[in-house]
Formats: sequence, C-alpha cells, structure tokens
Amino acid sequence: MKERNPVVNFLINNGIYIVMVVMFVYFTVTTQGFFTFQNLANIPQQIAFVALIATGMTMVIITGGIDLSVGCVVALTAVVFSIFLQNYHLAIPVAIIASLAIGSLCGVSNGFFVIRFKVPPFIATLAMMTISRGFARNIAGNTKIFISGDAIKPYTSFVTEANVGGIPMLVIFAVALVSIFGVILIKTRFGRYVLATGGNEEATRLSGVSVKQVKMLVYIINAALAALVGVLMACKFTNGNPEFGVMWELDAIAACVVGGTSLLGGKGNIFKTFLGAILIGVLDNGLLLKGLSSEKIYIIKGIIILGAVIIDQIKSD
Repeated sequence: MKERNPVVNFLINNGIYIVMVVMFVYFTVTTQGFFTFQNLANIPQQIAFVALIATGMTMVIITGGIDLSVGCVVALTAVVFSIFLQNYHLAIPVAIIASLAIGSLCGVSNGFFVIRFKVPPFIATLAMMTISRGFARNIAGNTKIFISGDAIKPYTSFVTEANVGGIPMLVIFAVALVSIFGVILIKTRFGRYVLATGGNEEATRLSGVSVKQVKMLVYIINAALAALVGVLMACKFTNGNPEFGVMWELDAIAACVVGGTSLLGGKGNIFKTFLGAILIGVLDNGLLLKGLSSEKIYIIKGIIILGAVIIDQIKSD
C-alpha cells in the first residue's frame, strides 16, 4: 500500500463526515426553507425506506454481489399486498406474511442463479428487475390497486402519523432494524462469514464455511427488506402502485458506497451505510428545494457514486 500524506489520508477516511457537514452548511446558507424544523424533521422519514433497502444491499455488496431488483421488488410486493387485501380480503397480518414471502422469493431466485449457474449478479438481478416490474404492472393492469376499509387505517397511521415523543414510529422502526442488522454484521458469526466471503471467497470456503448458504441468505435478506418496504409503502398510500421504487436501487447503492462499502467486496458497515442514506436524503431534499429536476438530481447522484468508487480504489492502493 502506498504511503499517503496524513492530511490526504484523513480526508479519504473521513470523507463522508466532511461532505455531510459541507453539504449541510451549503444548503443552510443558499437554500430558503432548508434550515427549518419542519424540513429537517421530514428528512429522516424521507430516507427511512431507502435506509432499509440499503441495509440489505450492504450485505449483498460485501459478498461481492449487487442487486438491481430491489426497487421493482418494492413495487411487486406493494401490488401483491394490495390485491390480497382488496380482492381476496385476507386478514392484514396474513397478507403481510404472504407478501413478504413472495418478495423474498425474488431473493431466492437471485441467489439461485448467482450460485447454481454462476450468472453474474448484475445480470441475474437485472433480469429479476425487469421480471418483477413486469409482473407488478401486469397483475395491477398498469394502474394503482387501492385499499379500502377501516382495517388498514391503524397500519397507515403507523407509517404516517404515529410517534413516540415526537419521533415518528416509521423512523424508530427503521433505525431499530438497521441497528439489528448492523450488530449482526459486526458481532455475529454470520456477519463474519459475510465479510470473509467478500474478502476471500475461496479461503472462506476452504475453512469450512458454506459460502453458497451465506450468499443465498444475503440475497433473501435483501429482498425481504425490499418487500417490507413495499408493504409499508402500500400502507402509507393505501394503494399498490406498480411504479413504486423506480430507481431506488440507485439510492441504495449510493448510500452503500458513500458509506464506505467497497464494490470489490469484503468491506462495509451498515451503520455507515445509514449515514450514507442520510447524506443522500439531505442532498435530495436540498436540491429539490433549489428547484432542480429529478433528472438533474440523478446526474449528481451518479457523479457521487463514481467519486465514492474512485476514493475506494485509492484507499485500496
């Protein structure tokens, strides 16, 4: 590894914190309405869904994989959940479990093709992305499936209104899940296996670890978290929209790489991914308040991802 100037080393290792502070100060000074209690309070709710998806994505990327299907799994699960309630009148807990199971099957499929047929993760999950979005649009008839009735109201309230001490329940729920998986990655045997698989798959396999099981589990966890977001989205908007989750895989990947997860595998931290999700949320919020179109925001996010990958390559040298 090349010896670097201490200042350069500090900037590289603490880039996410520096960028977050600079971005926050910039939007506070230049953007009307950014530094207000109401706006800042909205940001955690805006990033909750992406943070959940990025949590699973972190584990997948650490193993050396990628998952481009998560946004479409969100849409498929939301549509399926809405149909279960509206057309088949299932009890909501049953509909939730069934919907999560169907969403998780997308992860099983991704893992199966990556492991059994050695299809590159990019291709396997790209295929699942188009298949799941196509299914969502087909079974929804290219329209929203609205959920009616009083039974859904407590679930809608949980996502939109419920709070503890002024902190939205959705935020508490998301932070709790992120924390659980963050601890699993750092403190458990499974977490060590995930990191080892991405660091040196062959050595991990020779040490007696079932690398195939590890990979399958991370794809299932990732899809299950995306499916959970789909159910929460359906509850929030009281409908299943086949266009939910468009380009959310970009936000999830951006949160991961900005948080220091290496696209080369073997390195990542879910808590830092959460910070990356906050940074992406602040960026989205500030740029929208400045009146930028979504297309321009995507361009900026793409540049940020590229920059984060370049920094990761520099750190690896």
